[in-house]
This record gives sequence, C-alpha cells and structure tokens, in this order.
Amino acid sequence: MTYVLGIDGGGTKTTGIIANNEGETIVEATVGASNPNIVNRDLLLKEFSTLAERLNEKNGEAFQKISRIFAGVSGTDHPCARQTIVDTLTEVMPSTASTTVDNDAIIALYSGTMGKPGIVQISGTGSITYGINEQGERSRVGGWGHFIDERGSGYGLGHDALHATFLEFDKMGPPTKLTELLLEHFNENRMDNIIPSIYNADNPKETVASLGRLVMHATDYGDEVAKNIIKKNGRYIGKCITTLINILFKDSEMLDGVAVDQESKRKKGTIPIVLAGGLFNRLDLIQNSIAKELDNQSHPVTLIKPNTPPVYGAVLAALMQSEQQNKKKI
Repeated sequence: MTYVLGIDGGGTKTTGIIANNEGETIVEATVGASNPNIVNRDLLLKEFSTLAERLNEKNGEAFQKISRIFAGVSGTDHPCARQTIVDTLTEVMPSTASTTVDNDAIIALYSGTMGKPGIVQISGTGSITYGINEQGERSRVGGWGHFIDERGSGYGLGHDALHATFLEFDKMGPPTKLTELLLEHFNENRMDNIIPSIYNADNPKETVASLGRLVMHATDYGDEVAKNIIKKNGRYIGKCITTLINILFKDSEMLDGVAVDQESKRKKGTIPIVLAGGLFNRLDLIQNSIAKELDNQSHPVTLIKPNTPPVYGAVLAALMQSEQQNKKKI
C-alpha cells in the first residue's frame, strides 16, 4: 500500500492530509504559514518540518510510504518561489516521494470539480479568479493585492463600508446602518476615532477585510447602502468570471472534439464555477448579482459551493498524478 500527501499552504496556516489509494484520509495535521512571499526560508523549513513530524507521529507507516506529494501553496506563481517550496518539502519529507507544487487556486478548483477543468472564484480576505480548460491552458483575472484592486473580497466589502460611512460623516453621502455597526465594532463614538485602529493595525488588510461581515449584517437590516455594496462587488465577481470564460472557454462549442448543437452544449458543455472563500458563506446575498453578469455571456455555467476544503483538492491532484504515472508504467 502506498499513500499520497495533499498540502494546502497559505499565509495563515498549512494543512496536510495523508490519504490512501482510495482517497480515504489516514492522518491530518496543521501548522503555520507557508506562503514564501510572507515567511522566509528558515520559517518555511520550520513549518514543513513540524508538519512532517506531526504526520509521522500520528502514523509513521503511512508517512514513510508516501509516494506522491501535491502542495497547493499561495504565493507560488513565480518559478523561484515554487522551487523554494519544492526544495523545502524534499528536505523534510520521505525521499521516496515525488513532489509537485502549484498555485493554491488549483486545489480550490479541484475540491469542487473533482479534478475536472473549470473556473474557481476565490473570495476570502482577497480575491482571484483562476481557471484551466480542457487543453490544460490556464489563466487568471485579479488577485493582484489590495494596493491595486481587491474588489469581490472581504477587503473589498470592508473598504467600501469605510468609504460609505465616511461619506456620511463628511455630509457627502446618505445615512447608513454601517456607521452604527462600525462604531460598535471599534467601540468608539465618532467615526474619525476609528482611524488609528485601521492605520496602526499590525495587518491593516486583515483589519479592513474583517469589516466585510458588517456589510452582510447591514444588508440583513435592509440598509440600501450595504445592499449596493453587495451588488457592486457581486457584479464585479461576475465580470471576472465572464472575462475568464471568454479567455479559456471561447471555443467550448467543441466538446470532446465533436461539434454539438446548442441544446447538447447546454446539457454537456456546462462550465463549472467553483465558489471558494468566506464571502460565499452568505451566497444568498451575493448570488443574484453574480448571476446577472453571467447571464450576459453565452456559455452555460453551474455554480458549485464545495462540500470539502481545498486540501482535499490537493489529495485528489496527487492521486490523479499517481494514476497517470501508473498508466505510463503499463
């Protein structure tokens, strides 16, 4: 019996799961951050060493028989960053294991499509739209960080909430329930008193992103300003997805190499759109505005909210690679 290891690495935590050939979880462990743009090489080595130690302690036999590792790690688009992760994992994991490191968006996609082509919209603290088509071609929209544009994310909602409340404070915008919610959140009695809590925060992006949930709350109260923020960010997400569909799936009238009519295309050629990230915990609020943008393009889509976390997408990717390798041997 051989085993695979799937890893989901990010800027906050890193989770690893050893699974058997059937995809059944044998052991799981979680350590700290592994994004190479955030942590240095020494800390990377420490976190991955700890991950290896914990997995080995829980089931040494399975750990020693890992044949394939697939790690989806944020911040690894650049080849140098990706190689850093490969080298570090090779140093601490069993020497018998072959290691692949890829963008963490891929494992989020696979957690919803079960390894099939499609598009994943990640809307958590930040946002990115990422996809892969039937030919293995990849592309992305967004994900360039909050200094450039982070709409369609917790940060995007939080930023818009602050903008709206300070417009009200400056007598330049309509009143909004968000003002009351923000003052309560920061335990202040005037909007200008919250400025130090934002600009002096250890992680201002996380601080602003945490305000996104207040927009959801205000929408539940029927606040029109909050509703418009949700609508604007939802439509932006829809535009990102539509743009990526046109980049990757513009020739999708050809399915399995055979031209099909529109009815068959609707039945067979539906493009899966995986929705990942905390923003979609309130899909009920944002789905309609996303759908309105998607209705403007001709390709049929299916929105998928995965039942499993991205680390299972990494396990699946590792199993797929093992299967391909075994076929080559035959």
